[in-house]
Amino acid sequence: MVPITSILLAMVLLLSPTLLAGQESAVAPYEAPSNSAKFDTSAEAELVSLINQARTELGLQPLAVDPRLTQAARKHTELMVQHQALSHQFSGEPGLQQRFANEGLPSDREAENVDLDQDAASAHQALMHSPPHRQNILDPDYNVVGVGVIRKGENIYVTEDFARRLPEMSEPQAESEVQAAINQYEGARGLPVPVRKPLPELRKRACNMSLNDSLGDLSTAQLPGAQAVFAWTAGDPNKLPKAIDKILDSGLPSGYSLGACFAPSVSHPGGIYWLVMVSY
Repeated sequence: MVPITSILLAMVLLLSPTLLAGQESAVAPYEAPSNSAKFDTSAEAELVSLINQARTELGLQPLAVDPRLTQAARKHTELMVQHQALSHQFSGEPGLQQRFANEGLPSDREAENVDLDQDAASAHQALMHSPPHRQNILDPDYNVVGVGVIRKGENIYVTEDFARRLPEMSEPQAESEVQAAINQYEGARGLPVPVRKPLPELRKRACNMSLNDSLGDLSTAQLPGAQAVFAWTAGDPNKLPKAIDKILDSGLPSGYSLGACFAPSVSHPGGIYWLVMVSY
């Protein structure tokens, strides 16, 4: 194979905040290539170093290497070698968001660079001189990266996968994070810390929302004593949605209950926190 100057492709995927209830996935089942390719681990490490060097020079946080993202990048690089072509999705291969989810990575923003070049330094230089690829490398929202490199003859096939990895916590921990955010909100307004009352069924209701891929229509009539019900999704449970202010501004004098469930859905295949709050 003759040396290639550079061939590039870039892809960015953002999760829509709008939930699409009832939408079905049309992705065909995917299996990783059976051949175990020899990955160029030194080139992978060099590209990660060059990516983080470029970010640090601009005052951006370096990206952590997530093994799950590395696995996703390597599987895609294997397919590019197998097809001898650059693409972000081959026939039968899931889309970017689903590929990350299949590796168990919870994320709500994803992007990918692919390249065919002579070596890691040349690949990085080419990517940095291409606006969409440079944007992926320097995007401040991403916090993790995975790189897969395979040498084929005189050239290397490169996949760089980027994601905003979500905080990973248990459901009780997620509920505690929401509680801490509520306490902070009330305290900042000079209001007393409200009492959180146990209501185990709320967690089940939160999980049911993920199954339906919809926040649903929860009414106070379904919950005796409830004055208001508020449901939302969040990548980080500690960050409250602005619309919840209407409930919190009351000071919650009679207390409240919480339910959290981290689960995937059609519109969030990588998973997201489904949350329900009831005020009394």
